Amino acid sequence: MRTLPPAVATAVHVATLARKAGRPIPPKVYAVLKAAADPWPAEWLLAPLPGDPIRVVELCAGPGGWSEGIATVLGAKVYAVGVDICPDACATARAAGHRRICADITTLDPEHIALRHTVAVIISPPCPPFSRAGKLSGLQDHNLQILCDAIAAAGEAAGFIPMEWHHDYDDECRCDPDSPDGKGCYGDGFAPRSGATWDEVREMAAAVTDPRIALMLEVVIWPLALQAAGAPIRWMAMEQSSTLPEEVLDELSCEFSCAEWSYTNREIMEAADYGLPSRRKRVYMIAARTYTPTATRRIRPLPATSMAHALGWQPGERVNTRGNRPVDPTTGRAKGGNSFSADGPSWCLTGKARTWKRESDGYRLTESEAGLLVGFRRSYPWRGSRSSAFQQAADVVSPVMAAIVLSGVMGVLGEALVRDYLAQLYDMDDMLTPDDYELMA
Repeated sequence: MRTLPPAVATAVHVATLARKAGRPIPPKVYAVLKAAADPWPAEWLLAPLPGDPIRVVELCAGPGGWSEGIATVLGAKVYAVGVDICPDACATARAAGHRRICADITTLDPEHIALRHTVAVIISPPCPPFSRAGKLSGLQDHNLQILCDAIAAAGEAAGFIPMEWHHDYDDECRCDPDSPDGKGCYGDGFAPRSGATWDEVREMAAAVTDPRIALMLEVVIWPLALQAAGAPIRWMAMEQSSTLPEEVLDELSCEFSCAEWSYTNREIMEAADYGLPSRRKRVYMIAARTYTPTATRRIRPLPATSMAHALGWQPGERVNTRGNRPVDPTTGRAKGGNSFSADGPSWCLTGKARTWKRESDGYRLTESEAGLLVGFRRSYPWRGSRSSAFQQAADVVSPVMAAIVLSGVMGVLGEALVRDYLAQLYDMDDMLTPDDYELMA
């Protein structure tokens, strides 16, 4: 752990005494803490007191999907701070009561002294490079090789290369792998840190053809950097396109395993299988340093919700997504698949969902309705232009899926809570079972 500068250490001591005594932090002391912690909360320099919520860093946090999943669906108390580069997404999250730092995550130091008590990292790197929306550039061999090499370099930079691996390829190492303590030169079974800074590790991925591909590197940088810095990091969670290549997931899992994280798991999940009225297939990854039985707890698929039911439409409605297109005489439907029935889950929302219209009368979705389709309450305060709000809803992690994915590592009995949230959101009493009522009692 990096040593606090003397003035900051003194401020931390004084502020901690004030907190324990139930008194406010003196303004001059708080000013020192705020300057040292920037851009993170000043309070994060202080060790949490018994009963304080865990501290969570959310990266590529967007308008609040993970935040809503934790706070609104699961009702869990955490002290989370999100980082996102989009001003409108940050404004939306702040209006909903979630903390945001509007910044490029690659410009931030994952070993910042204010992160010394961070327990978890959540990250949703942009999906387009690994999907058709981004022309699948992330799947190109050239880009994959660069990314995987950089991920491996992150493990070396954090100092989590096992000693036996280190001796296999470093002939100049003078430490004794057969020393009595069995721990070699780093004292804990790992080789020394490579000496590369995090900016230098990030630079290793600069040659990818789409800079968004390189953001996948942050998935391993932040948790391992926090571990190397001595923070009490317990778990991390990631969401990405379902087409993220297996070799990337394997490389990430390898680095966490090398750092002695005892549990890693990834799973492709379709949102419509869990009660949401829109389709969205994503891969979710969880890694935890200490295995607990709750980490593997699964939430079963839930009853389907139709778009029409969620929005209060009459049965039989269809949605046009691409305007008037030539009709195929053999099917009587427009060529190119430009409409779908609202009597089932909608197609996956994209930013262009703002142009969708109900075929019967030309009605277009509102920003609130777009959010409702991906699991946000109707009153969620979307900010920015109509185009921006729809793009936010298209990119965001559904609060429902966030709750499902995180309930295990957070030790929460999530299924009853998720069912209750969906029942209220979409007015579906049959979403709940007698067992659910007993669990919530």
